[in-house]
Amino acid sequence: MSEEGMLDEVEDFCRMCGYDEDRFWEAGWPTSAICDCCGSESGIGDMGAKPGSWSGVEGLHSYRGWWLGSGARWERPRQKPRDWDVLRQLENIPPQWRTAAPPPVDRARRIAERASSGSLGTETVCRICGLSGLLFWRDGVPTETVCPSCGAESGIDDLGTPGVWDALHGIRARRGYWAAVGAPWAVPAARPSEWDVLAQLACVPDGWR
Repeated sequence: MSEEGMLDEVEDFCRMCGYDEDRFWEAGWPTSAICDCCGSESGIGDMGAKPGSWSGVEGLHSYRGWWLGSGARWERPRQKPRDWDVLRQLENIPPQWRTAAPPPVDRARRIAERASSGSLGTETVCRICGLSGLLFWRDGVPTETVCPSCGAESGIDDLGTPGVWDALHGIRARRGYWAAVGAPWAVPAARPSEWDVLAQLACVPDGWR
C-alpha cells in the first residue's frame, strides 16, 4: 500500500458503486476514468480515501448515499444491463472500501446536537433508508424510534439540516454504508417478500437526499 493509502494494484471496479467495466486505478494511480454508472471520476471523487477504516472511507459512503438517494441514476444509461441489481453490483467493491463499520455513537453529544439540527416537522419516513409508516420525528422532536430496516435511531443517527449539502454528510454516509454491506434489515422478519431497495430509497424526502 502506498503512503496515500491507495492499493498498489489494478482496480477494475469503481470504489463508489462497484461498476467493473473499466480500469479506475493502476499501480496506486488513478486513470481519471469516469464511471459509466455513478459518474464519479477516479482520482477526484475517491481521491485521498484510505481503505480499512471508517474515517478513510466515509467520504465514499457519503457520495454513494447521495447517489442512491438521488435514484442511482446511470451516467450512461445505455450501458445499464437489463437485469441490473444495485446491491449485487455493490458487492464488487472489495471489503476494505466498504465494510469498515461506523464508530460507536456518543449519545450525549448527539442529543446535545439536536438543538442545531433541522427537521421537516412530523416525519414518518426514515431519513436514511426511506422506510415509511413509523413515527420517527413528531413536530420536530425525535421519537428515538429505531428503523427496522436500516437500524438507524431517529435523533441519534439521522441528524442534519434538510437541503444543506454539508449538513447531510452523516445521513448520506450511513445510507451508503448500509447499502454497501447489502442493505441488511435490522429486523429481518419485517422485510417484505417483494422488497426493492431502490423503491424504498425513492421514498426519502428530497430534503434528506
